Amino acid sequence: MMYSLFFRRWLIALGVLSTGWLCTHTAHAQYRGPISETAPLFALDTPTSYANTPFTPPVENMLNPWSRLVKRLNKKGIGIVVDYTSESAIALNAGHGGDAGYAHQIGVELDLDWEKLIGWKGFKTHAVLVNRAGHNLASDMGERSLNGFQEIYGGGGNVGVHLVYVYGTQDLYKNRVQIALGKMPVNIDFANSPLFCTFMNKSNCGIPKSLTRGASGYATYPGSTWGTRVRYWPLHGVYTQAGLYGVNPYLNTNKYDRTGFRMGTELYTGIYIPVEIGLIPSFGKNNLVGHYKFGVAYDSSNYRDVYYDMASQPAARTGMPYRWTNGKTQIWLQADQMLIRNGNGPLQGLYAIAGFTKSQGNNSPYTYQVYAGFVDRGLIASRPQDTIGVEWSETFASSQLVASQWIRYRQGLSLPGNADYPQSHLMTFEATYNFHVFRGISIQPDYQHIWRTNLQKNKPEVDALGLKIHAVL
Repeated sequence: MMYSLFFRRWLIALGVLSTGWLCTHTAHAQYRGPISETAPLFALDTPTSYANTPFTPPVENMLNPWSRLVKRLNKKGIGIVVDYTSESAIALNAGHGGDAGYAHQIGVELDLDWEKLIGWKGFKTHAVLVNRAGHNLASDMGERSLNGFQEIYGGGGNVGVHLVYVYGTQDLYKNRVQIALGKMPVNIDFANSPLFCTFMNKSNCGIPKSLTRGASGYATYPGSTWGTRVRYWPLHGVYTQAGLYGVNPYLNTNKYDRTGFRMGTELYTGIYIPVEIGLIPSFGKNNLVGHYKFGVAYDSSNYRDVYYDMASQPAARTGMPYRWTNGKTQIWLQADQMLIRNGNGPLQGLYAIAGFTKSQGNNSPYTYQVYAGFVDRGLIASRPQDTIGVEWSETFASSQLVASQWIRYRQGLSLPGNADYPQSHLMTFEATYNFHVFRGISIQPDYQHIWRTNLQKNKPEVDALGLKIHAVL
């Protein structure tokens, strides 16, 4: 019965795609969701750019005494969240059958509403500390690209205490304008969606990883640099925002500071300037909300060309150093659309998601990334907090990089990117189901299939099973 209902609803969704656009609703009834029901800590890399940053996330706590205390603190302007997330994965084949990895994050978030504390209207501050530890299953396969079976493993891994961010936001003009300033990741505001971290694979959780792996300026959770961001809502359901961030190519490394507490800018190499425009329409009597965004970013840092030397000759052939280039441009186009509503909340329904990113090919390892999928929360009426998702993603190596790798490969030379064969593209498929098992606790079995690990044709396909556990104190 469950499977029959599942397939019927998805067939209905295809019809909604072709007719929903014709049934617009009045502006005052629009949602600004899916506003993340949680902060970046609670759902990892899932902050919102659809409404001004909330004071603190309305999380569901396991322990009622603690929940009552937190609610009392919230009324006084103090928000605290403590949570634990683990992600385990095991490879089933491809010569790595039985290889497994476990990784976890323990996080603490502190949010302060200074209007409630001292009367400073519209000013809030946000800080997150995490402990990350474990083993990355992808490393067993020589995988050093943007793919990873456990998105929780990454910057700040195996560090006792890591400062993710500390920044403040100021709301102005009846919340039509918000200014953020502090040490913060780019991805808490740009090219993101609270739907991305439905999935465990690293390719898309937080943001499409081709952006951050293609430019040092795109600092992503849990790495952060000093920066500022301004968001403006000219109309309800329409926003534009721009930011200015320092570029630190040594984030989360011993050369800079793996713990995130180093505040100096001496290793910054430039500035990262993202600009994004978003449209949030809603359709029909059920307010089927959609989110459509377009962004452009410029990184002023110097990057090595991936093909030419200083004499504009193939560096792999001449043996000369790859030349320096100045600046890098990236773009993204992203969309999600609710097709069927399951309840009143902004995330309660079936969403289709899709997107495209492009990075400058002459000095980036990846040129394009495309992805598409479905996320359905509340599919089963008796389980309104369960979430199911399927997603496909494909990332393409820079054609200039591939050409250089072929030259080096034919000469018997080593290749960049931990590759032992010229790279091409990487494709992932994931299916996942999140069970809400108890107040504040969810368990999520997961399946992933990877084609061309490390973007290499000579790598076998990989199947992996995963399990994600999330608990909020």
